[in-house]
Amino acid sequence: MNENLLNILKKYSTIILVGGWTGWHIQPIVSIVKNLKNTNTQLTWIGWSNSEEAKVAHNENIPFLPIPILKLSTTKSFKILLYPIYLCIGFFRARGILKKYHSSDNNIAIFSKWWPGSIAIGIAGWSLGIPLYIHESDTIPGRSNRTLWRFAKKIFLGFEDAKKYFNTEKCEVVGQILDPIFSNHPTKITTHQNTVIWKTDKPHILVICGSQWAKSIFDAIINQFKDDTSYEWIVALWKLNTNMQSAFADIQNCQAISWISQENIAHLIQDTDVAISRWSATTLAELTSNNENIPKLIIVPLPYSAGNHQYYNAIEYEKIWHILLEQDNIKELKNTINKLNSYARNWTENK
Repeated sequence: MNENLLNILKKYSTIILVGGWTGWHIQPIVSIVKNLKNTNTQLTWIGWSNSEEAKVAHNENIPFLPIPILKLSTTKSFKILLYPIYLCIGFFRARGILKKYHSSDNNIAIFSKWWPGSIAIGIAGWSLGIPLYIHESDTIPGRSNRTLWRFAKKIFLGFEDAKKYFNTEKCEVVGQILDPIFSNHPTKITTHQNTVIWKTDKPHILVICGSQWAKSIFDAIINQFKDDTSYEWIVALWKLNTNMQSAFADIQNCQAISWISQENIAHLIQDTDVAISRWSATTLAELTSNNENIPKLIIVPLPYSAGNHQYYNAIEYEKIWHILLEQDNIKELKNTINKLNSYARNWTENK
């Protein structure tokens, strides 16, 4: 994690954390928590009740306070008409929470990742004079951050190219917010849960595509490699794809696992030759965090992501010699991997 970002957060005695909905937005918040673990900074998480972020906050022993939000998968839904109502309710609920904290502690700040309720919380904090810091992971910011930056003291960016959407005087490019484990890169797996290791000397292919929208990639792997014994695979299925575990059994030397911990990912990439991923800026940064062994990435962006940001994230990695494979060309996955194998006759020796 960027030292300047961490040092700024350490200055405050209380940080209100905002972020959630999906794992890709929750994980950076968890990484913030771990990076501040041995400091005097007190943390509180504001999110949506009965949500994944509420469960994670509980597991991390962080006080969690819910506010009402409107969750929409598309702005074309008629429910968008309710958005102003939810924004007002969320604003007053958040302001009440923040006012209590602010009255007992003037040294307080808000740190926000993307979340549907972040606008309400950010404006509520601004109305009380509480400094707001936001982090934008992607090359093309989401609607919340493109609104919220006007109220922010500082905007931390994952990519240089995102500056054009903000007031550049407020911007600082810090890269992605990663778990401290990706700075240490342990030589031994220390976790006792879901311990995962490479088992052969074949070229190692790690597949981390998230839970949603991963099925087309998984289908391509199953269909194109079911009779191929050239590689060893470790595939993270996550929650929505656990029913595909049996289909991967037809591929030799393949471990299809429901969940892989951050510790295991940090360990596995030390010996990974190729990693296949979707778009998550955090995941792409994790996979390329080990300077001693950076696997070749094959990135398959989702073509109908908001603002096509997955594609533009992938473009940034293509500039540094990774591979962008568009969804329409997923049938070329095997040829792409075989070409990489032909360039490196023995990947183990060429690391």
